[in-house]
Amino acid sequence: MSHRSPEDGPADPDVDRAFREIVAGLRGEADTQHRGAVNPPWPSAPDPEPTSGRPSHLGPRTPEGMATDHRSYEPPEVEDDDHFVPPPPEPLPAGDLHFWGIVVGLVVGPLLVVLAAVVPLLHPVFAVVGAVLAIGGFVLLVLRQPRRRPPFDGDDGARV
Repeated sequence: MSHRSPEDGPADPDVDRAFREIVAGLRGEADTQHRGAVNPPWPSAPDPEPTSGRPSHLGPRTPEGMATDHRSYEPPEVEDDDHFVPPPPEPLPAGDLHFWGIVVGLVVGPLLVVLAAVVPLLHPVFAVVGAVLAIGGFVLLVLRQPRRRPPFDGDDGARV
């Protein structure tokens, strides 16, 4: 059994002739379908006559006041009527031990854990103390939240 590759060409010369007839028949059918159509797929209006040799604009039009390229753009002048000056921040509560317990727990605790991991000469107790401080700071932070809130008070609790 001999195997033929596509580069060898068709085994029968009649195959090429039959293929050409099929393609010619398809082209003829397509031409007659469009010629005999009652409603062509495109409008049958006459071609519009140009007013001059060139179109009035190329591409989409730019709104008034907008620049046509990046070099000629100038932002509009904005008057500074609504200048906001924030109030000065409240001072840190000096006598609130709960607040300072949170700060020490959440700052010093993780620092001790990292220090114990990085410096091999430190005793492992520093890591344990740091972890306890971090957990204690988090617990104090959660306990500082209000226990109950009115359901529809309009305050989401954020302080900016």
